[in-house]
Amino acid sequence: MDLTSDPVVLGPQIDAICSQVGFFQIVGHGIDDEIADRAWGLAREFFDLPLEQRMAVAPPPGHPYGYAPFAAESLGRSLGQPAPPDLKEAFGCGPVDRPTHRFHDADEQSVYAANLWPSALPELEVAWTTYYRAMLGLGGRLMSLFALALQLPPSYFDAMIDRSASAMRAINYPTSATPAVPGQLRAGAHTDYGTLTMLRQDTVGGLEVLDTRGNWVAVPSVPGAFVVNIGDLMARWTNDRWRSTLHRVVEPVEAGGARRQSMPFFHNANWDAAVTCLPSCLTPGTAAIHPPVLAGPHLMAKFRAALV
Repeated sequence: MDLTSDPVVLGPQIDAICSQVGFFQIVGHGIDDEIADRAWGLAREFFDLPLEQRMAVAPPPGHPYGYAPFAAESLGRSLGQPAPPDLKEAFGCGPVDRPTHRFHDADEQSVYAANLWPSALPELEVAWTTYYRAMLGLGGRLMSLFALALQLPPSYFDAMIDRSASAMRAINYPTSATPAVPGQLRAGAHTDYGTLTMLRQDTVGGLEVLDTRGNWVAVPSVPGAFVVNIGDLMARWTNDRWRSTLHRVVEPVEAGGARRQSMPFFHNANWDAAVTCLPSCLTPGTAAIHPPVLAGPHLMAKFRAALV
């Protein structure tokens, strides 16, 4: 999907895609290649640091950002089911600009906690801060297109995302060294928790989406594109008209367990945004499928469930 196209044309396309699978790829997104490449390359350098230097930014208990060592998470557990640890390591950051509003509780304060930047790679902070701001802006553009797709004013979501506690990660899937245990994947099957995710991935492959027939379908790597998928909050807002689709990362046979890198940006709503069925998604005589939730507590519960 080319974001330089007329929004009037894009709206129905987005609605059709998100109603069927909830995944699509975008080009014409306006993210400067130099900014994206710099953030990507420094993420690679971070994962190539000695483990001791990576562990220097491992977060203390309860801190949401920093380095997550290999097999420290199990995304499958976010669905409330037992699952083995994922075959990946990650480095993440949260908001790079601290808000001025009063926090509602300690959990909200924690999502605006200070980011942990590696002293062994000082240039990473500047590069990631620049990239984070660019991606946050792109997320806002997409939310405006989402509103149009749902027959709402383009500014409908603005007041619910202007203090967005979004997060960004780089994920490294190392070359396979030992056999996986039964059911163990590079990233277990899960849905994303927030409004939408924008993912840059390399050419190794492995990302798969569960289609409506119950088949796992590979998501190809398109040069210069971001993979966009709907999160749980958008599914709830749309009364499940849009699908927050299960996806996973496997070791593609053709790549022989080669190293893979990806960088997802998890766009979220404001902590106190009330997520309830949108008026355009509730037809006469039908009821809301999901009870209202506040965006922040919903996200925090999902995040905690995935920790090993």
